[in-house]
Amino acid sequence: MVMDMPLRRPGRFDTTTEIPWTRIDLDLYEVARDGLIVGYVEVVGAVFVALGGTRYDRAVEVAQHLTFHAAVDTVLRRAGS
Repeated sequence: MVMDMPLRRPGRFDTTTEIPWTRIDLDLYEVARDGLIVGYVEVVGAVFVALGGTRYDRAVEVAQHLTFHAAVDTVLRRAGS
């Protein structure tokens, strides 16, 4: 499942917006902040699992969400604290 960027509001264009995720496998996305990996989002059926950690093999599940963007936000908020 490939995630698309959310649509922007008409008339607003922000060139400084960074896409915080990169698809690295069929059902796995890497989440980064300021160029550093802070976690992952894994697609498991209809659920998006937010994983915190710099390495996938040691990442810890921090939440499960029904939307991709909510899972990415969770990973980013966890990294900010």
